[in-house]
Amino acid sequence: MHLEQSIVIKRGPEEVWKFLGSVENIAKWDRGVERAATTREQQGNPVGLAFDTFVDASGSDRGRMSYRIGEVGENYCTVQLTSSTGNARFFRKASWTFRTLPHPDGTLLVCAADFETRLRYCFLASLLYLKRSAIAIDLECLKQSIEGCERAPASLR
Repeated sequence: MHLEQSIVIKRGPEEVWKFLGSVENIAKWDRGVERAATTREQQGNPVGLAFDTFVDASGSDRGRMSYRIGEVGENYCTVQLTSSTGNARFFRKASWTFRTLPHPDGTLLVCAADFETRLRYCFLASLLYLKRSAIAIDLECLKQSIEGCERAPASLR
């Protein structure tokens, strides 16, 4: 399943990538994440960088999901889900590609989510499709974070 949303951010691509490139910033814009931590650094090249996200800021492993940077290009980056427990158990494969394009008002950020559910969870595909607006909501939170808000308003979270 392929889901895609985009948003215009009133900042240049360099500023957008700088913000997206910091794992610690994920909790500022992803409504399902309270904390994120790098688990494997890469020297010079972000491909292979691994990180975990958590739904609990207390330090517990509750809701932990693991990811790695799978591919980076001039104007895009692909993040791959690597964990297979918790909510990740529903997916055979999952990845998110962020792409930036020039826009007269700043940068057009496109987020494409690609999911392949495990056979026994195939019913989730229709639910994910119905909840595709969740990507747009997270992108609005991302926009507000990059444009100057520390954390998106509670009405968006």
